[in-house]
Amino acid sequence: MITKKPNFLYRLLVLSFTMSCFSEGVIVPIYAIFVQKVGGDILDAGFAMGIFLITEGIFTMLIHRLKWNPKQRINLLVGGWMIWVIGIGSYLLISNIWMLFLSQVLTAIGNAIADPVFDQELSDHTDKDMEEFEWGFFEGSKAFVDGAAAIIGATVAAYFGFRNLIYAMIVAATLSFVLILVYISKLRASKK
Repeated sequence: MITKKPNFLYRLLVLSFTMSCFSEGVIVPIYAIFVQKVGGDILDAGFAMGIFLITEGIFTMLIHRLKWNPKQRINLLVGGWMIWVIGIGSYLLISNIWMLFLSQVLTAIGNAIADPVFDQELSDHTDKDMEEFEWGFFEGSKAFVDGAAAIIGATVAAYFGFRNLIYAMIVAATLSFVLILVYISKLRASKK
């Protein structure tokens, strides 16, 4: 039985990532309906998701072929997270399929830059004596938040509309980014 608590930096990282999962997760299960609302159809929904995943895959492989030192990694984490937040925010501007595709590209590039760095940071702050527990907690937290986000997102969209849902996405994404900035501040303080 685990009696020790995970360290503060690990907890900040998990909280930030689960907030980002919430931000994206509120729209994922009703994404095709959202695409319809901006004038698209099922093919457009598939193309938008394909554009997102292919863009993320290509940029992840290109950016992370290089070896980054710890300071550069932190800059990548902040820059990627910022681009991702801008991508999430751009959902407010979507009025046609081309704007949707552009939003998908921005969000995917942000993920491509930040996610591998995030994984390395989380690994660096996982207690080796509690490794299995902490990775299990992280994966379980993501699944729990994705499930809650799906229910909340559908409810908000049904009763308050997609615009309010997008505001919720932006708030969650911004909070996630703020938590990353707090993490970096605490990380730097711990190294002094």
